[in-house]
Amino acid sequence: MGWLRDRLGRLRGGPMDVAERLTGGLLHLEQEQADLSDRDTVRRWLRELRPEHQTQVFVHRQWGTVVAVADRGQSVGVFLSDGKKTWIAPAPGTTDGQHLTPEQIEYVLLDALTAPGPPTWAEWQDFP
Repeated sequence: MGWLRDRLGRLRGGPMDVAERLTGGLLHLEQEQADLSDRDTVRRWLRELRPEHQTQVFVHRQWGTVVAVADRGQSVGVFLSDGKKTWIAPAPGTTDGQHLTPEQIEYVLLDALTAPGPPTWAEWQDFP
């Protein structure tokens, strides 16, 4: 997941206070953006996330970026980055790194649209 750390690290100079969806791979990458007030679009993007697709949904804020990543894996991961450090959100109460449910993913990212700081609901753990 080095590409994710690289992407998140570069974002500090990128767009702020915007939601973004990236779909596809290196040869064909599609980008869409939405205002933070456009909860319906972000919700639709999140509901379209499938582990078998290469899709990322970002919420870029002044305090950092929250991203849900579906990258041909078995599940969707949720990450938080402040541009220097990255954390992952495991399912509450788990010790084996189990990912969040689709409803929990939606809650965290929709909360990030309006939160004055990083979402505190998730139990963020350091990402290796």
